[in-house]
Amino acid sequence: MTNYWLSNVSYQANKMKLISSMASNRNLTEEEEPEDEEMPEDEENPDEDSEDEDDPESKLTDRQKALYEYYEDVVEEFGRFDKTSGPNGAHYAPASENPFKEKGLICGNCVYFKGGGGCEIVFGTIEANAICKLWIIPKDLLK
Repeated sequence: MTNYWLSNVSYQANKMKLISSMASNRNLTEEEEPEDEEMPEDEENPDEDSEDEDDPESKLTDRQKALYEYYEDVVEEFGRFDKTSGPNGAHYAPASENPFKEKGLICGNCVYFKGGGGCEIVFGTIEANAICKLWIIPKDLLK
């Protein structure tokens, strides 16, 4: 059985683009490889103090920033995700079905939420207390 997702050429191109972007974000050249030592998962950048406190993107980890940029690129190329559980869906769960509200996992805390029922990457009306699989929520908003 063929795994079409893994055999998709554009997947490999996007993967290389993401890796390249991540390397440039860390100021690595192609010859330099990060050492195989363990790093803290949520390593903080001491230079981030000068960033805007009200900008949720400034509070993201490097991994979250890479995911943010990647999803933005996907939406630019293919359009926004729908709310379904299908192959182009965000697996959106309305507020009444969100079991993670108490933990801060809500659309209203996500960097893509535009307020007023909008989302940068998911099409349709979005409830602030809903959730989908594409959330990127700054650590300080999680409980």
